Amino acid sequence: MFANYFSPLDEDFKSFLDNLSKNQIGRNVICNVNQSFPDIDSIDFAIIFAPEYRGGSLVKTQEADLINIRKELYSLYRGDWNYRIGDFGNLIIGNNVKDSYFAINDIFSNLISQSVFPILIGGSNDLVYAIYRSYESFLKGVNLLCVDSKFDLLDSNPKTISSNNYIGHIIKQEPNHLSNYINLAYQSYFCQNDESRLLDKMNFDYLRLGDLRQNLTSVEPYLRSSDIVSFDLSSIKQSDAPGTTSPSPNGLEAHHSCAITRYAGMSDRVSSLGIFEIDLKNDVSKQTIKLVSQIIWYFFEGFSLRNNDFPNSKNIDKNFQKFIIPVPDSNNEFVFYKSLSSSRWWVSCNLEHKSIEVQDIKIIPCSYEDYLDTISGDIPKRIFKILSS
Repeated sequence: MFANYFSPLDEDFKSFLDNLSKNQIGRNVICNVNQSFPDIDSIDFAIIFAPEYRGGSLVKTQEADLINIRKELYSLYRGDWNYRIGDFGNLIIGNNVKDSYFAINDIFSNLISQSVFPILIGGSNDLVYAIYRSYESFLKGVNLLCVDSKFDLLDSNPKTISSNNYIGHIIKQEPNHLSNYINLAYQSYFCQNDESRLLDKMNFDYLRLGDLRQNLTSVEPYLRSSDIVSFDLSSIKQSDAPGTTSPSPNGLEAHHSCAITRYAGMSDRVSSLGIFEIDLKNDVSKQTIKLVSQIIWYFFEGFSLRNNDFPNSKNIDKNFQKFIIPVPDSNNEFVFYKSLSSSRWWVSCNLEHKSIEVQDIKIIPCSYEDYLDTISGDIPKRIFKILSS
């Protein structure tokens, strides 16, 4: 179905996979080699390498770099999971960037509709725009989470989609299916005041790098409510990931990155993952390659822990504890739900549990700390928003 979009891998790489031990990831990978394209009906994950940087800093990823990322990832040992993984090969870059957008849109929409999880590696951040568009045909509301040091809302050339303004283009898209945009790990000196004011006006969520560092577990509820997760590797500090398009002395640390993708894997809702802004010409001792492979490994590890415990009318009475907290000076009340199987928390406002459905935007994931803060009267901003939803 998708073979024409990709260049196949060579026989030497197939030999590399064959020489791995049975416990390494690569032994469970079905590759696009010798006109033998992975059968979508026989895989759980599709790995796609996309060296498309024309929407960003015009960095061209070399074929050898993509092979080295593969070798590092596929050499890692599996956890307690045995996924069927298809490596589609390298995306053939179109005559213009819109051709690449079309290909990614087509590939992702088909894979997601057939319950195959796509993981895109490489390219610039603007490819998220194509991933978002792929959801339009089957989701009424899409939650997009970006791990990024910038908001990517505005730049000096607003008419052309780029890695600096793709979120702005998603917001302006008509008809619009974006329910929520979440930014994790932004750094204030990279963000315009106009951008933060716009996010506040639209009731979108964002979490500063400093706040994330203070409490890494605070990111888990954001990931639990997301459909698309995008990871800009330039949000990781240069000493941990030197091979990125915009290296910076400050940023996430390597273990933060792995924890975030582990939470993404654990989320029952996340259905696609993209890792962008790789530039390996300055990669020291293959450090960035190793980190990318470990980030993906932790995603797989998290995926194996999915619990499917979102509150709904069938499980709410049996599988959840319910806590009601009145809203001061109001007739409203917050209703918190704690899963008895995973100990995870959700919250709603004046919502009768018999009407709860998975897609109901009035119920959102939260943390135990959110529950404690609400009891004390210090209602977290993201929870207070549901009063007006």
